[in-house]
Amino acid sequence: MYQFHFFICSKRCSHPVFIYCIVEVMTSKFLVVLKPEIVAHRVLAQVALSELRRNGIEIEEMRQMRIDGTLAKSLYKQHEGKFFYDRLVRHISSGDVIAMRVNGNARKCIGSSRLWPRMEPPVQPIRQKFALSDVRNVAHASDEDVAQKELELFRLFFY
Repeated sequence: MYQFHFFICSKRCSHPVFIYCIVEVMTSKFLVVLKPEIVAHRVLAQVALSELRRNGIEIEEMRQMRIDGTLAKSLYKQHEGKFFYDRLVRHISSGDVIAMRVNGNARKCIGSSRLWPRMEPPVQPIRQKFALSDVRNVAHASDEDVAQKELELFRLFFY
C-alpha cells in the first residue's frame, strides 16, 4: 500500500510555484496462525503456505509453537462471552500451530470463518478447502483493526 503526500506552493507565497510528491511505502503486517488440525498434516500445511505465497502474502517470520491457554484467551478476547469462545480457546491450544508475521492482508486468501455456502473449487479460499467446522477452520488471520495488537501478543516469538 502506498501513501502519497502532495505539497503545492501557490504564487501568493514568496517562493516560486512548485509541486512535489513524497511516496511512502506503507507495509501491512498481520498475524496468521495455522491451527492444529492443519499443522498435524504436514502436506496440507504446505499447501496452505503455498496458497498464501501465491496470493502475494510475504511471510516475514514463521514459528511452529504451542499456544497456551493464557495466550489463546488474549488472542480471542474480542469473542469473550460468545457461545463459541471456550471452543476457540480450547481448540487453538490443543496442538502445535504455525504462527506467522506476514506482510499483506491474508484474510481474502484464507476466507471467511463462515463455511457455507461453499464456493466452487477454482475460487475456494483455504478455509473452504480444508476446514472441518466454523471453529476448526484451519487458520486465524488478523483483522486490520487488531493486527498490531495481535502481533504484540506474539512479539516474544517473532523478535
